[in-house]
Amino acid sequence: MINVTAQELESILSTIDKALAMHDAWREQIQRTVACRLAPQDGDMADDAHHRCAFGNWFYSPSNAHLRRLPSFMKIEEMHKVTHNHARELCIRLKGHWPISPNEYDPYIEQVAHFRAELIQLRQKVFDTLHKIDPLTGAYCGVHILPDLEHEQTLKRAQGQAYSLLMLQFDLLEINQAHGRAKGDEILRASITGIRDALGSGEKVYRYASAEFVICLPGKDGAEAFKTKENLLAIISQAVEASVGNSAANLDIHYAITDLEPDTYIEQLISQAERATYTIKI
Repeated sequence: MINVTAQELESILSTIDKALAMHDAWREQIQRTVACRLAPQDGDMADDAHHRCAFGNWFYSPSNAHLRRLPSFMKIEEMHKVTHNHARELCIRLKGHWPISPNEYDPYIEQVAHFRAELIQLRQKVFDTLHKIDPLTGAYCGVHILPDLEHEQTLKRAQGQAYSLLMLQFDLLEINQAHGRAKGDEILRASITGIRDALGSGEKVYRYASAEFVICLPGKDGAEAFKTKENLLAIISQAVEASVGNSAANLDIHYAITDLEPDTYIEQLISQAERATYTIKI
């Protein structure tokens, strides 16, 4: 999953659609320039041509620094740069009135096709992610937890690695009564956003029910999961304090840790896990 908000995913989808259209137009312009022996544009001959096109202007904006650290976008970045490098070589040969042979032209055509295919694949990945996440919290929707964990059970059966599940249930009754449901939603959103940011690679959080979340911790045994739970409860405390400050209301967090047993129904693991309660006093 691409770990950004639903709003960001919607924006990325729109941008990829625009990028596909813009690069189709750019490709046609380069090919027309080559076929008709026209004077190439200065921007296409620049060393930083991949920064100057419409996609590059968006991609390298400061607001997208977090996206550029994602593996999917790092791959797109490199392919985009290589595509422009091939186009620049063609433009340089045109300006110098040198012939363009298949040895120069074919790599450009192949790279344009590869880049476009990668954009389409990324768009599908973003689309799939958008339809798997809870729009309020950014967690995975609970409907996906059963097939995902059944797959993880198969892997555990084969590999035997530790795998823990951490359940967190927010009792927002006092918060909602004292401050309204909007404030309760704000606390959920801030808490789960902080949790998602703190989780390691491969660790996921699902919104299993209204205010109940299941956090998947592959590779962690019960003791390691307990440490993770302590860290996440501290994150929740900070989110609550930032949201409502001093208040007469309390927030109870019910939690449980259980092993992902390879031959037990997921619903049983979640429902039968013994829960303890952690109270955040505000």
